[in-house]
Amino acid sequence: MTFAELEAQVIDLEKRLSRVAHERDEYRKLYELASLELERLRRNLFGQKAERVDPAQTQSALDMVLQMLVGLPPQTEQTPTPPNPAPGNPAPPTGGKPKPKERKATPHGRQRLPEHLPVERIELLPAEALGEMASQLVRIGEEVSETLEWRPASFVRVQIVRPKFAVKGEPERGVFTAPAPEAPIARCMAGPGLLAYVLLCKYGDHLPLHRQEQIFARFGLALARSTMCGWVAACAELLGYIVAAMSKDALSSPWIAIDATGVLVQAKEKCRRGHFWVLVAGDDHVLFRYTPRHTQDGPKRFLQGYKGYVIADAHSVYELLYRTEEVTEVGCWAHCRRRFFEALSSDKARAHAALGFIGQLYAIDAELKKKQLPPAQRTTERRRLATPVLDAFRAWLDVEGLVVLPKSPIGQAIGYARNQWTPLTRFLEDGRLRLGRVERWRGGRRTRGVAVSGRFRVRRRCLNPCRSSVSSARSSNRACGFPAHGSPLDLTPSLSPG
Repeated sequence: MTFAELEAQVIDLEKRLSRVAHERDEYRKLYELASLELERLRRNLFGQKAERVDPAQTQSALDMVLQMLVGLPPQTEQTPTPPNPAPGNPAPPTGGKPKPKERKATPHGRQRLPEHLPVERIELLPAEALGEMASQLVRIGEEVSETLEWRPASFVRVQIVRPKFAVKGEPERGVFTAPAPEAPIARCMAGPGLLAYVLLCKYGDHLPLHRQEQIFARFGLALARSTMCGWVAACAELLGYIVAAMSKDALSSPWIAIDATGVLVQAKEKCRRGHFWVLVAGDDHVLFRYTPRHTQDGPKRFLQGYKGYVIADAHSVYELLYRTEEVTEVGCWAHCRRRFFEALSSDKARAHAALGFIGQLYAIDAELKKKQLPPAQRTTERRRLATPVLDAFRAWLDVEGLVVLPKSPIGQAIGYARNQWTPLTRFLEDGRLRLGRVERWRGGRRTRGVAVSGRFRVRRRCLNPCRSSVSSARSSNRACGFPAHGSPLDLTPSLSPG
């Protein structure tokens, strides 16, 4: 075989090797993506929804990364040498099992009843104190035992009487009566207390109207769910004034956090996807909105005229808001953290290291929150403590970004953090800004039973526009009218009758 043939064969083998390496990388990427989807399905079906990791693993990975960044060799675990015992004190034992930690003693026995509860005293006299010996007995003390009892609530017929008066001998002056008291709902038999109770049971205790109908029936009162549905719809209109004032006041907040979650909207042929939006304005207000589509028009309309910081993820629906309004984009560290959490199934070492860096930032923010510092001082302390962590995290991202596959889960997480670095680090500008935790404000779980002013109802994770007439069908969620499909809904000003 000539030299030219050998050279040609080497070139062909190099091409094959390059092609095989490329195929290997592609299959690895597909494997990591499939593992990620499988882990998501397992977590949604069987696992916990909270994004929790072992702090020991994240701290171990973070320590190794920090040692590599500063150029120190990794430390190995060594058994510490015990100090010399003081004279007269025996040396601590070195062998055997370690001494278990002392557990805090928990009090035993019955829990004391609250002092603010009213007391109903029942005296039980012995038979001797009621018979012929009663005059010979002297009371020397008593034994008291307490039980917790329940007195059920009751309905009350409140009669509002307005006497009529007339002037004697002067009928032309007419009849004098007191004006009728203002009621939440005109010509409604339910008082404010009953209306509030129905709303509390439905939205606070998750009791649908058909179950409340059964509960009221046990009290001997027949209240149809269609009647209560009308009450809820009317109360929703009244509460709209309060929410409108909240929305106006929210625009004066220094920062607003916004996030969206998709829900299924029931239609005749098949369900469509709508979107709930949650807006958290400082520490005062939490507002909800609904749009049929996840477009840029929603945030633009919600925050029209707002001037301040907007905490959001890196979705493109906020680009129009940033271009047309006088707002400053602030990145959400919760969304950044979720990408690294999802990469745990494919690259635990790098994902744990990133989660360790982000955990350090949240730990710093938690400590500063406990101190209750004024905003200016909190800004200074946040910069002093968080800047070294951010610098080390950025250096780690730049190094690892050159090694990992760009389309892998860990590569996408690193790319997200690097591309959004300026918004993510903007929380250093103002101590009042949050790192981003809209999920906690949203309840930490999927949106369900959220109030909708457009007479929508959430049922079995599917949003259903109710019919225009009040019906006594099996579903307890009915209302009067709904807006046309495709029109945006204001979610907060009223409550869904469903």
